[in-house]
Amino acid sequence: MASGVVDSTHPYYLHPSDYPGMNLVSSAFDGRSYGGWRRAVVIALSAKNKLGFIDGSLVVPAADSGSVLYSQSAKDLWSDLEDRFSQINGANLFQLQKELSVVVQGSSSVSTYFTKMKSLWDELDALNTFSACVCECDCGVKTKNQKAHQDERLLQF
Repeated sequence: MASGVVDSTHPYYLHPSDYPGMNLVSSAFDGRSYGGWRRAVVIALSAKNKLGFIDGSLVVPAADSGSVLYSQSAKDLWSDLEDRFSQINGANLFQLQKELSVVVQGSSSVSTYFTKMKSLWDELDALNTFSACVCECDCGVKTKNQKAHQDERLLQF
């Protein structure tokens, strides 16, 4: 803040509707369904311009400017959660792949058929938390991987 001007786009800015203990997602993490919970948290933090706290893009302030209760940084806390709970549940992954392999259009409309497939794809994406690349690169690999993923789903459809 310079000359009394408040920068509402700064990650440290707290909106008047924000308060300590505020729930950003509808359900607390219970040790299960990490992928879905993680996705909800990422969306909520993105909407509040706070994603930099967990993805490492926000520079850690000097030690004398504040502290985090049990971790050196929010990124460290987020990484610990990621390591501990992001293990893909093999049974769920198998079940979703199995469901996806038997979906047929039959007498359903194209819209209904696509909605069913899209729902299963979204669940798979939530389980495969590693597939969401957030890096900024110029090599083109990210774009090629996204295109290959889209082509694979087009063929499934």
